[in-house]
Amino acid sequence: MEHRKSNKGELLIAGVGGWGIVTLGDMLAKAALKEYENVAWFPSYATMMRGGESECCVLFSHDRISSPVIYRSFSVMVLGASRIGAFEDRVKPGGLIIVESTGVNQENKVKRDDIDVRYIRAMDTATELGSIKNANLVILGAYLSVTKLISQESVLEEIAARFGGKGKDKVVSTCKEAFLAGCALVG
Repeated sequence: MEHRKSNKGELLIAGVGGWGIVTLGDMLAKAALKEYENVAWFPSYATMMRGGESECCVLFSHDRISSPVIYRSFSVMVLGASRIGAFEDRVKPGGLIIVESTGVNQENKVKRDDIDVRYIRAMDTATELGSIKNANLVILGAYLSVTKLISQESVLEEIAARFGGKGKDKVVSTCKEAFLAGCALVG
């Protein structure tokens, strides 16, 4: 399915604690602020930070946003195969689901045929680049490469702002490399 620059974006990010889902949503929201008039970011996570359920809504638009919370979204990103079943039905018909492919098998694959499904090797790619912690940036790059809703430049600026600082050049460089690798996975 072809995706194009839109007047608005809506994304549900789902997974388990420890994947950087809340961080990813916050970064995307801050990058969107550079290009959209209205942005909403709404994280939700269980009390157990690592391993507990986690999700985040990110909405950005040139029009007014009526609520920061959505149940069904045009785009859904799933980090953690165990969450596919819970979020597959939360994609609007004609929408997009991007799934980190580690642990995906025939039983838990996305079953719907009315949505665009992309399996991304985010963990493998991040590991190959030297830090599995950057798998969330790899999948963010893939999402933006498919949707073209926010420019790479805005995200790269946000990566530098979030992870930069004195003596942090290597960290910023590694994070940017992971993001750009994700962009190239679906290029």
